[in-house]
Amino acid sequence: MNILGIVAQQQVKPALTVDYLVVAGGGGGGSREGAGGGGGGGGLRCTVTATGGGGSLESALNLSTGVAYTVTVGGGGLGKTVIDPGANGANSVFSTITSTGGGGGGGTTAASGGSGGGGASRPGVT
Repeated sequence: MNILGIVAQQQVKPALTVDYLVVAGGGGGGSREGAGGGGGGGGLRCTVTATGGGGSLESALNLSTGVAYTVTVGGGGLGKTVIDPGANGANSVFSTITSTGGGGGGGTTAASGGSGGGGASRPGVT
C-alpha cells in the first residue's frame, strides 16, 4: 500500500499446461570390416500419443510464464569405420523430462545403451 491509499496488486503469472515430445539422439553404427551392428534408436517421451513398445502416455507439464526451462537436444552417436562399436546417442531434456540416447552399434564386440545397441558382428563374441 502506498501513501495515496492505492493498493498495489501483485501480478500472478499464469500457469501453462504443455504437451511435449522429447526424442533423444540415436546411437552410431559400429564397424567390423564393414559388417558392424546398427545403432539403437533414441528413446522418446510424449504426452500426445503412446510411444509403443510398452511405453505409456505421459502427463503434460505444468509450467509458468516468465521462467526459463532447460532444453537440450541430444545429438546422434558417431559411427565407426574400424572394428569399434559406435558411440551412444546423447540424452535430450525438456524441463524435468529426460529421454535416453540410443546405444551404439556393436563392432567386434556387442555394445549396450539406453535404447538398445547392436550385437557383435561375429557369432559367439560378446
